[in-house]
Amino acid sequence: MFRVFRALPLTGLGCLLLCSTFVSASPQSPTQAPAATAPSDKPICPVTLEEVEDTAAAAHSDYRGKRYYFCCPACKPKFDKNPRKYLRAMEAKQRRTGKQRSR
Repeated sequence: MFRVFRALPLTGLGCLLLCSTFVSASPQSPTQAPAATAPSDKPICPVTLEEVEDTAAAAHSDYRGKRYYFCCPACKPKFDKNPRKYLRAMEAKQRRTGKQRSR
């Protein structure tokens, strides 16, 4: 289905009419739904706030009965020096994103 338009300036209302015509005429499949991203079960490095890929090979520290994994060996001494600082930052990020990740 094609429509013929007279010369419309592509600013303001002319652009809105032209763009909305093409958007509304585009075919949409009712079976295509946006893919929902499932929350990851991977632990988060409290220093860099990144996911830890391999917990078997990752460095870790135990603090107040919980085990924390690190993305690289350099993060472990930083965490061990001041764990509360990094845990506060990690908890703040989890509150902002609405995700609770604990291991």
